[in-house]
Amino acid sequence: MTFPLKPLLLSVLFVWGAAGVQAAGPATSAALAKAATPTVLLDIKPDPWQVRRKQVIDLVAVIQKSDYKDKAAKDKFDKVLADFDKDFVSITPMEAMDLQRMYYVPVSKPEEMESNLGVVAAVATLGWYDALRFADASGRAEIQDNESFFLRAFTAPGSKSLDDVVAFLKNKPVEAARAVKTGTDAARTVLGRIHYDTHWPASYGLLRSQCALQRAQNCKRPVPLPQEQWPAAFEEAVATTTRYYRDNSKP
Repeated sequence: MTFPLKPLLLSVLFVWGAAGVQAAGPATSAALAKAATPTVLLDIKPDPWQVRRKQVIDLVAVIQKSDYKDKAAKDKFDKVLADFDKDFVSITPMEAMDLQRMYYVPVSKPEEMESNLGVVAAVATLGWYDALRFADASGRAEIQDNESFFLRAFTAPGSKSLDDVVAFLKNKPVEAARAVKTGTDAARTVLGRIHYDTHWPASYGLLRSQCALQRAQNCKRPVPLPQEQWPAAFEEAVATTTRYYRDNSKP
């Protein structure tokens, strides 16, 4: 799976630690665009993937502050995109959703919606598979609700991406189903070569929050799903992704 590089155009700067979009219910633009509830920021040492995520966010901030004139920052971001193009399982699915939200989806053409949805479905499948294996119920709820994981790619402020994908799902169901199937199939083919930290979902949830509140040095992590249950978890992730992009059923 490859994604063609496009001219640098960033339409969104999302704030580290800010609330995401909470989505549930029917797949209508009004329902999907509701504002999120605020999140409580805690003093928690970030995991390496979160540090890398913030670095990209900060890089986008520099580019926007310079009115897109900071060549060094633009070159760095171009490299982030090029690395992702070469290997989309080199960063966590949450980071991949960020890139889709910040860049790929907002700058794409209407005729690329099917391709975009396929990429997003692949990332969503892998991410939810990780969440089923390494997060607890509270962590999965935080990933889904606070981060708006499944919709994240289409929620760039100032873009029409959300309305566009809703219209695509409604008006072109055959193409939409094909896109999601292409994405979930792509996720299946890369399972053996993933090299991002698949434990990233353990960064979310009540255990993490309680640890921060108690200022503990060693935090407990959710109990991982037994490995013999992983194949079933992947099929559940495929089913959840397929269902979500058809009727917005909450995982």
